Order: sequence, then structure tokens, then C-alpha cells
Amino acid sequence: MYSVKVRLLTTLLTLIISSPSWSESECSDYDAKNAANKVTEKFIAGKVFHQAEVLKVHRPSKQKEIASYIKAGDLYYTVFSLVNGKCTVKIMKRTNGKY
Repeated sequence: MYSVKVRLLTTLLTLIISSPSWSESECSDYDAKNAANKVTEKFIAGKVFHQAEVLKVHRPSKQKEIASYIKAGDLYYTVFSLVNGKCTVKIMKRTNGKY
């Protein structure tokens, strides 16, 4: 009886520890949008004029696709970026400036 309990307990602990939700962290939507806005403001040298949006969440990699809206001078830009689980931003593309 004792060995069955020990096996059950070790199996349960192994499943909990190896679960992806425990081992990998995910950047929250709020933090991802703020990180993307900061990097985008430096990239374009402008200011945010509209709140960023999470467009898509890539489930296997837990990366988020963020759209940031920036105004630089008289032009308005949309910048698309990927934010990983550690809130590291990688800019994918930007639109041409619009009046």
C-alpha cells in the first residue's frame, strides 16, 4: 500500500513540475503593450496617440502580435511588433506615414 502511494505521489509531482504552464511565463497583455509602445516610440521618435492593441497570440510560442499607434510630427504610423514571454519586443513592420 505504501509503495502505491509513493508512486502516485511521485507521478503527480512529475506532472505538475513538467507542465508548460508552470515552467514558462507569459508576458501579460498590459506589459506587452507598454513594452511595444516604448520600443516603438524610440524607433519612430514620436509619441503614442492611441492605445496599443493585441492583435494575435501565437499559442505554441506564447508570442503576442501588438499594433502600436504613433504620431511623429504631422504623420501617423502603425507599427507591428512581436513580444515574447519575457516582454522582449521585436519590430516586424511599420506603415507609411499618413496625414
